[in-house]
Amino acid sequence: MQTLTFECEVTVERDVVLRLPTTIAPGRHRIALVIDPVESPASEADLDPVGDTVPPRTGLWARLAAVRDQAALAGELAEPMSWDDVLAETQRRRGDLDD
Repeated sequence: MQTLTFECEVTVERDVVLRLPTTIAPGRHRIALVIDPVESPASEADLDPVGDTVPPRTGLWARLAAVRDQAALAGELAEPMSWDDVLAETQRRRGDLDD
């Protein structure tokens, strides 16, 4: 068994391509993958979970994208909420109270 460590860039499409060293013989192998994010000073504003280049894959996604585009053209597109704001809004709507 060999342990290999790679540092690689994960694309917005979540693709990763690894080229194994020649010490790995061709044939059937079991590969275990552990994702250990590299710490970076990136902020929430840097996150782009899907990317604008990915076309909608469902009808609902296409309708929501059209509504978003229409709001953007009208200048009515709200600023994205932070994760803390989303959690607070969810708790407010559910009637959850902080103890």
